[in-house]
Amino acid sequence: MGGRPMKIFLAIILSAVLFRASADDEHILVNARLNAVPIQLAFDTGCGSPVVLYSPYAQKLGLKVAFPDTQPGPGRVVMGTTDPCILDLGITNFRTPLGVITIPDYLKTSVVGLLGWPALSNNIISLDAVNHRLSFLKYVPEPVKAWTKVSLDTNEQLALEIPGAGSNNIVAVDTGKDRGISLPPEQWRQWKAAHTNQPITLDAFYMPGAGLVVEEESFARQFTIGSLTLSNVPVMEANVAELSIDGHLAATFGLAALKQLDIVIDGPQGVAYLRPKNAPPAPYQHNRLGAVFVPRDLQSDTLLAHVAAGSPAFDAGVRDGDVLLKIGDLDVTQWRTNPNVLPLTRFFTQPAGTKLRLTLQRGDQTIITTAILRNILPPDTVKVHSDNPSTTNGHG
Repeated sequence: MGGRPMKIFLAIILSAVLFRASADDEHILVNARLNAVPIQLAFDTGCGSPVVLYSPYAQKLGLKVAFPDTQPGPGRVVMGTTDPCILDLGITNFRTPLGVITIPDYLKTSVVGLLGWPALSNNIISLDAVNHRLSFLKYVPEPVKAWTKVSLDTNEQLALEIPGAGSNNIVAVDTGKDRGISLPPEQWRQWKAAHTNQPITLDAFYMPGAGLVVEEESFARQFTIGSLTLSNVPVMEANVAELSIDGHLAATFGLAALKQLDIVIDGPQGVAYLRPKNAPPAPYQHNRLGAVFVPRDLQSDTLLAHVAAGSPAFDAGVRDGDVLLKIGDLDVTQWRTNPNVLPLTRFFTQPAGTKLRLTLQRGDQTIITTAILRNILPPDTVKVHSDNPSTTNGHG
């Protein structure tokens, strides 16, 4: 791929098939025309290539794709290239080869691919994560210049240099991820140790470069990196694909974090203007079961349980390693062949109070139990513990 590794975050687009409900996925969509054919691309500032298509759609569009023989390193993605294509974005059009990545056959998405940061990096852009919209500006408005001004990190993804954050001062901005703040492993461990009363649920998704990912997810009433403080944001651990962006990564901000931040990016000048919001947080869609069921790898058919301690699933007797057989009367063992099975988390994100009858296998034993969903993460939850301030690496 050349230069820095291409870090493509597909959690909001592809993970929905196994673990998130498609209706709840969030995208900043851009209408375009590819060789005169109308398409929709998801604007992904975490993508280091101008345009990336998903392999099924490249094939459907009749594009010839050449893939390299070399194998990528950790966190990197094998990317093929097409013959030169004409892409019309409305504000500009150009003729260029496009990137193509292979995705598992069972993953489906309504968008054709990604519009990466390099395609728009020479513009002045206002990002509105709440309304899933980006606006192109002719100049930076005068009132915006009074906001906190930070430099852009010079790489292929959108990243900010946060003053006062020490040596790890890079915040990656990733509109291709619908979660909140992702922290490198050591910072995540420190944050958890300083916030032991905060509730935890689980999230799971497929991400090129990382594969199948299962992560804990919590919530911060306030989170500080250097001079920047955000309020009411989900927090989780970064995975190997996210960590590949920069050796000085402090955090990655997904859409749930960007909703708490006004941001205008002046690409030509290499700066961004930030203003944290003080508005109350919107209800946050999350896993109210506190468990996910994922195959051991992309070749396996068995869905194994991962369970957060103290969660509704745990209280119902579900344990790590249990094999999920049914949800209600739905046979989920047919998840590869029955289109009515996936995504499973349309069940787990249902309202608090919903009862789920789960049929599980543990060794030679078949277990039938009922879990009652509840709001685990704020602002939905009625049981909220105040955070203990932490000064470790600036996170609070």
